[in-house]
Amino acid sequence: MLRAIARIIVEYRIAFGLLTIFLLIVSIYGLQSLQFETDLYKELPQNLQPIKDYQILQNEFMGGDNVIIVVKISGISEGGVYDIRDPKVIKSVYDLEQKLRQHPYVSGTFSIADVFIQSLGRLPKNEKEVRFVLNALPENVRSQLVSSDYTMTLIAVTISREKNQRALTRVYRDIQRDIEDTNFPENVEVAQTGSIGITYRILALLQSDLNRTMGIAFIMVILLLVYFYRSPVRALIPLTPLAFGVTMTLGFMGLAHIPLGITTTTVGAMIIGMGIDYGVHLTNRYYEERRKGMSIEDSAEEAIAETGKALLGAALTTIAGFAALSFSVLPALQRLGLVLVMGLTLAALNAVIVTPAVIMLEEDLMRLLRGHYEVPEIRAHSGVLAAIFSTLGRSIKRHPRTYLLLVVLLTLIFTYGVTQVTTEVRMDKMLPQGIPEIQAINDVNNEFGGMDEIDVIIQADDVRNPLLVRDIYRFEKSVLVDSYYNNVFEGQSIADTVVREYGYIPDDRERISQALENSSLVTDDYSMTLLKFKGNFMGTTQGDFNRIMRYFEQEVRNADFPPGVSVRVTGDSYINYILNELTNRDIPRISTYGTFFVVLIVLFLFRSPKTSLAMILPMFLGALWTVGFMGLVKIPFDQTLAGVISMIVGLGVDYGMHLTHRFREELDNGNPHPIVTAVENVGPGILIGALTTAGGFLALLFGALTPIHNFGKALAFGIFASMTAAYLVTPSLLQLFYGKEIGGGEE
Repeated sequence: MLRAIARIIVEYRIAFGLLTIFLLIVSIYGLQSLQFETDLYKELPQNLQPIKDYQILQNEFMGGDNVIIVVKISGISEGGVYDIRDPKVIKSVYDLEQKLRQHPYVSGTFSIADVFIQSLGRLPKNEKEVRFVLNALPENVRSQLVSSDYTMTLIAVTISREKNQRALTRVYRDIQRDIEDTNFPENVEVAQTGSIGITYRILALLQSDLNRTMGIAFIMVILLLVYFYRSPVRALIPLTPLAFGVTMTLGFMGLAHIPLGITTTTVGAMIIGMGIDYGVHLTNRYYEERRKGMSIEDSAEEAIAETGKALLGAALTTIAGFAALSFSVLPALQRLGLVLVMGLTLAALNAVIVTPAVIMLEEDLMRLLRGHYEVPEIRAHSGVLAAIFSTLGRSIKRHPRTYLLLVVLLTLIFTYGVTQVTTEVRMDKMLPQGIPEIQAINDVNNEFGGMDEIDVIIQADDVRNPLLVRDIYRFEKSVLVDSYYNNVFEGQSIADTVVREYGYIPDDRERISQALENSSLVTDDYSMTLLKFKGNFMGTTQGDFNRIMRYFEQEVRNADFPPGVSVRVTGDSYINYILNELTNRDIPRISTYGTFFVVLIVLFLFRSPKTSLAMILPMFLGALWTVGFMGLVKIPFDQTLAGVISMIVGLGVDYGMHLTHRFREELDNGNPHPIVTAVENVGPGILIGALTTAGGFLALLFGALTPIHNFGKALAFGIFASMTAAYLVTPSLLQLFYGKEIGGGEE
């Protein structure tokens, strides 16, 4: 059947080529609709109660994004200011606030300047007035306005905007322009951070990372292909269908309105790295048949027919590994799985359909230029590379158990690394620490004790019930007492508002209602109220962060509230904790499904337990070694890497599959040395494919986002680990299984 399909592809290559060009044009149109998704919370399952609670928090209590503008003393130049209490600094802060309030999307601002307007009715004229007003403030209030060494202050801005990429960009740039247009004194540095600043920076990094990593991946693949094929023209043969596949994938994403996010930004470089494999193996087999004296048509048919089963198996197993991502509870990983399945399918189809047409066209053009056909010589079939694989094949044939012992030793080393693996999903850890927005938020955490927030939603028939208000007050104080353990430094509730108004909590519901007029901590129908805790939660280690979040969960469960009252934890920090829990659950689920699908496909295609084991074992070892490597070099699992085991399983089985398929082909043809021939002829192709695939993944190291860095490192190592395992394990097992039939071996 494969031979018949191969004959059709070769005979009707022009028609298939025109159809491919039509789809390419359609996909180029779709590129214009490609969008970026920077909202972390759209990457979470919307049906979970914590996510629903977060939406309630946003809709009922927050009503917008926040911008934190950090104003700090950054130098000691002569003629400048050295203290944030300098009246010139406060005047500049006031001027910036007035500019910000002119924007229709700014719903509120607060700064140190507002304190002086409220206290003096004007801005301070000298530093003596500044000190007088600040010293009159309670310590806990003053510590939230200025740093302890008086080198930093904050402007808090609340934003109400449309939730789209264009509005985000406009708001960030408007605020940045206002900062630049405000005349701050010498030695003062101003930076914006908060949800708007960090989200904008993520968007900018996503856009730059996509273009940079794809470009570098293409360059690395081109250089490797030019080296192995000894000609820039011949290097374009497997590269052309790959370029078609990448363009179609991104274009169809635009047409299907699938956005690019932190996870899917990697697809361009990934498809370049993985998709080149199909074209390389087909091209190598074509040149091998041409060296035997076959015509260009027969060589193309033979290449498609003989590599077809291995390519089909490789494509199906890789797709199965990525399809397992659809079993994730995280929409981001589900999207990544969908996009990679689509991209690899397009890359494989383009390789099988376009590669024969391009390679035959190249030979025809060379014949017109030179007057005759010339069989090209590539490095895979000659020189040092061919000698290395010939020696490796003969050595494995003689000493299979020695190579398997080496594999066991490597596995023991990486098994230790598996015990060191951790998980890290917090958003602030995903960004490079050198960018201004992250430096600014770090300054806030260091100087003001952290600006992270945990929110507790309390829902009842009427939250003005005096008994409930007293319970809220007791709960808040019990949490504040544990500040040494939970890192909380401030609480805010309707109980505090009532106590400030009356000095106690009255039994009269109407008096409580009067105290809560215009309060932002209660809904209009008094069915919900919000209890806020501020502290340093995200700036701790992942272990301490998880401990603090579990503390709040336990406190809420054990809280003594009246019957019928619902109390739930939510907020940005808690959502990061939920994401961590979901990621930890996803890792074994995705890995199990991916492994099961791949093993099932291998058994179905090859129907032999012995040969299937020779293909499958390197895949398991590649995945194990990769996780061990992550533990040894301190790469944590995050939402991007949650599916890495399934990915390595899908990719790693390909190398063993190509070796096993060629071994069986040679064995069926009566070759007395099938192990040596398989390693000699398929080994170089596997190396080229692995280098180009790893090159695509290593291009991710040039991305700025930390998850993309780690993703590239882990997958590149996984490719080399799977390749090494396939070289050492597959031929060794085949020699042991079939040694009596083919001879050789240590017996």
